[in-house]
Amino acid sequence: MSADATGAGAPAPARTQTDADALDAADARLAVRSRPPEPQRVAPGAPVPLLLLWDIDGTLLLRASASHAKAVWDALCAIHGLEDRKLLRDQRMAGMTDGQIAREILTAAGIDAATVDRHAEAVQDRICTTYVPGDLETHVSPGLEETLRVLWDRGDVVHSLVTGNFERVARRKLRAAGIGEWFDPRVGGGFGSDHEDRLLLPATARRRAGAALLPDDRPWPVERAIVIGDTPRDIACARHDGVRVIAIATGSHGADELRDADAVVADASGVPAALAELVGSDGSVPRPTEVPA
Repeated sequence: MSADATGAGAPAPARTQTDADALDAADARLAVRSRPPEPQRVAPGAPVPLLLLWDIDGTLLLRASASHAKAVWDALCAIHGLEDRKLLRDQRMAGMTDGQIAREILTAAGIDAATVDRHAEAVQDRICTTYVPGDLETHVSPGLEETLRVLWDRGDVVHSLVTGNFERVARRKLRAAGIGEWFDPRVGGGFGSDHEDRLLLPATARRRAGAALLPDDRPWPVERAIVIGDTPRDIACARHDGVRVIAIATGSHGADELRDADAVVADASGVPAALAELVGSDGSVPRPTEVPA
């Protein structure tokens, strides 16, 4: 093919200011997607940022659990010999840890607790090994990426995770959705691979974040932490740890079912305003007036 036909022999046209602006804008969008700012260690005596503990399914991502559920079921079939898929269909998973989901399915199948415990590590390893999500970018909650940026631009926010997913599943899921770099593994998080009981996960996340970023390695203060999730179980785990909670009605629970949260928003775009209302004039987040024992 000739140079004229391909255009290879012709000089490149001069770049206009409009072209340059468009390229700059494209670079800026790419930077938001691929290079979120890295959280910095807090200097001695400096104010402690707000630690935002995000749930994944139903909060960060919507309807992104099909491959995850398949990996759970396949692991239970391979290790425990399950066959009746009705056990999976009947299971309500929202807000539960992966280990709890597995245990409830196995209990419904008549498998005793000792056997469940004995094979729990093998089940977890198989789920994490076989979970292969597709492209999940279309499953990112509407307005989420802009919200993550707006919150970061406050200058007093660190993003982290509290999720029932096993950590390897969670990290892989967020990478497949294109938002994994907003949640730096060095900050830690609380995952279903840490505890089967979700109530214990916020404290785990605060402990890891403090070890990573605070000068004295103490757990992140409860008054500077907020859980963000979409189920009553997210609210319960926040209350158990004595931290505030913002509920997002994008999952399987409506706003009326989430009314026990400190704030309820329709979608991720409402989180910055809700956070601004929760944070006191001195920058603190008041603790809940009642914390269940």
